[in-house]
Amino acid sequence: MKHEIKNWLRSKKAVIGIGATALLITTGVFQHKLNVKISNISALKSNLATCFSRVNQSYTAKVIGDANSMYLETGFMKTTEECLSEVNTFSQEVFASSAVKLGQALNALISDIHWFHERVEESSSSFSDKDAEVILSNLSDRFEKLEMKYDNVDGELISKEGSISLSKSNLTIFLITLCFIAPLLLLWDFAQRRTLEQRNKYAEDEARKRMESTEAIAHNEVATIIKDALEQNKLVYCSKLFTQYHTLSALNPLKEDSTRIQAMVTPENLTEQAIDDIWNQSESDDSLVLSAEGETRVEEESYSGAVAQIDKSLTKVVNHLSNKLLAEGVIIDLDIAEDLTVRGEDEALEQVVYNVIMNAVKNCQQNDETGRVSISAKRVGTSVIINLTDSGLGFSKDFLSAVNGLADLDEHMPLSLQISRELLEDAGGDISFENTYRAGEVCGSKVQIVMRSAEAQSKRVASVQSGTKKEILEAMKQQTI
Repeated sequence: MKHEIKNWLRSKKAVIGIGATALLITTGVFQHKLNVKISNISALKSNLATCFSRVNQSYTAKVIGDANSMYLETGFMKTTEECLSEVNTFSQEVFASSAVKLGQALNALISDIHWFHERVEESSSSFSDKDAEVILSNLSDRFEKLEMKYDNVDGELISKEGSISLSKSNLTIFLITLCFIAPLLLLWDFAQRRTLEQRNKYAEDEARKRMESTEAIAHNEVATIIKDALEQNKLVYCSKLFTQYHTLSALNPLKEDSTRIQAMVTPENLTEQAIDDIWNQSESDDSLVLSAEGETRVEEESYSGAVAQIDKSLTKVVNHLSNKLLAEGVIIDLDIAEDLTVRGEDEALEQVVYNVIMNAVKNCQQNDETGRVSISAKRVGTSVIINLTDSGLGFSKDFLSAVNGLADLDEHMPLSLQISRELLEDAGGDISFENTYRAGEVCGSKVQIVMRSAEAQSKRVASVQSGTKKEILEAMKQQTI
């Protein structure tokens, strides 16, 4: 799951970067709006406090009995009500319809203040001291209620300001996070590009070393270099196409004459007389009598193609892998008969042996015991058999099923062994895989390679009979009767 998320992030990196930038801009805009709203609420609180302080001044002048105070004048009190009206309008602009409770409380406060001013003006025209005391007592009770309503409105404003400030703080944290994410995405992209450049440089160096090397071409090594180079540049389908259709042809080019297809056809205009002439010619050349004293031998048709030496190829591959075998702690035993030659190219044989030994070393790495690989080669009739056994964990059931045609070969067989199998089939050989057992349990694996010997074989002739083809066929029929 972690690997899938990492791959998804890597593939959606550009989308994430654009989204982070858009969120960064959007968050900045929202934060600016919240700052403006907080400033407006602070101004609203300040204006409301100023207006209510004017009401307090009028009440104080009335309580001390200063009849000539400017705070008791009608113009002053009307200005106070206009101040409150402006505060109400400003509140509607700031909150619109999002603060219904605040609007109702503010309207109730303004209405009560208007009633309070009317009572103050009525008490100023009263001539009775007793009536003045009653009115003053009523005004005091009324002013206390005004203070409570003012505290209610001010509390609502403080609550709104706190809620918006909390939202601003959260946006600030989110903004800071985005400010870190955006550079990190850039650094991630730079690091990936740098890593890709280094991996491409490494692939180029490996390819250059492989081309400059005088050693035998390791086809699976070359295939790995090309395949990794394609995949690390996200050319996945190119890699699959290379693996499926071009690996063998690119790594094991065939000779021009081996790719030709010879077809024997009978021309339509071949006459019956021409067919008779061909038959008569074959009868005249068909009988070959060899007369000699003692034993008579007929030599098999000689082989004139490429010849590979078993001991030379095996020794060369083992020497090439000596450092790796030593590092892995794998012991290798060789039991090779002398002067064994097979039909095929030296490079193809070396590649097959290299792939099989590397697979055996890999099996030994998965076993806790000391790894041991044994290689033997001998000639049996017209074939040369190479047996390679190891003390590893053996082949899996899926692998053996695939080898026997019961499962997908491409899925369960490594590419190196597939290449080896194709190389052997091109040379007229074969390869088989099986596990070795001890006390009913798997104790290793065995790979057997069978190739045709390049040495000429002679056959002893039991009898020689002269005659035409028709006569010989008639004699054979008589013998079977």
